[in-house]
Amino acid sequence: MTNRTASLSILLVEDDAEIARLLGMLFTSEGFTFHLVDHDDEAVEAIRQHLPNIVILDVMLPGMSGVDICRSIRTFYQGAVMMLTASEDDITEIASLNVGADDYLTKPVRPHVLMAHIHSLLRRVQPSTPAITVYCNGALRVDLASRQAEVNRQAIPLTSSEFDLLALLIKHEGQIVSRDHCYQQLRGIEYDGIDRSMDMRISGLRKKLEQLEQDSPIIQTIRGKGYMLVKIR
Repeated sequence: MTNRTASLSILLVEDDAEIARLLGMLFTSEGFTFHLVDHDDEAVEAIRQHLPNIVILDVMLPGMSGVDICRSIRTFYQGAVMMLTASEDDITEIASLNVGADDYLTKPVRPHVLMAHIHSLLRRVQPSTPAITVYCNGALRVDLASRQAEVNRQAIPLTSSEFDLLALLIKHEGQIVSRDHCYQQLRGIEYDGIDRSMDMRISGLRKKLEQLEQDSPIIQTIRGKGYMLVKIR
């Protein structure tokens, strides 16, 4: 057990006993506290009870799908959510990201790749305290230490991935943040020139900030370059 993961927990929702056994062995060997839920109808309550650092959901469950579970828990759970699936269906991936998933991996996934994604998620949801913890732009206030965003002192319900994206943009207010930089900072991977999951996250974040819009969206897509959070008057 390592000091880095000794106090961290993972909750896995998986109905395949062999996959659950192997992943449980992997996570415990890495020092995580491991919780397994093998029935989809028990998943939401188990997540509410344990509030783990990371929830990993199998997309294809016999009853309530992983996408449905993700949608349900986002009303109270602010931690990281990873989806695992044997399907390479783009529609399911987009649906997962739209309901608040932070990462999406296709089975079979190599153990070291899975752990790299998990540690990347942990760095995002449990960042070290930065020198500047609060950023303001007009009526928008983003507190990095508490991971809270407010508009006119009213909290905005953001997922972990949406908050991370907003934090990255507000740190570079008025500057273009390239897609490459977004993928490297937020997903720990290189942008392949094809994936559009970051565009989907930008779209979702815009909707939650639409009350701040002026003559144009406050988060602008700069064609061929990236994204920019403009100065709010």
